[in-house]
Amino acid sequence: MKKSLVLSLLCASVLMTTGCLSPMKGSIMAVFTVDHVASDPVVDNTVRPAKRGQAKATGIICFATGDASIGAAMRNGGITKIHHVDYDVKNILFLYNEVTTIVYGE
Repeated sequence: MKKSLVLSLLCASVLMTTGCLSPMKGSIMAVFTVDHVASDPVVDNTVRPAKRGQAKATGIICFATGDASIGAAMRNGGITKIHHVDYDVKNILFLYNEVTTIVYGE
């Protein structure tokens, strides 16, 4: 009896944590912007930041939706070469998470 209860609790906790979007630290609320690493081969600082594209992903409790990848932001802004990338991150009590990728380039 105890073994099956422990196993079911373990399975429930694993299922509850899958699909969560929480790349940030913050106990109550965190809102911040993070720069992409300039040494990444995707980034070319010789390109002018004339265009801007963004992509967003959100997560509520254990359900996440959206595509916050650099590729999605490039498609949304019509960008082929990247000057730099920013990430806007919002976290409220680990219940609501929002990540927005902003790409600048040509």
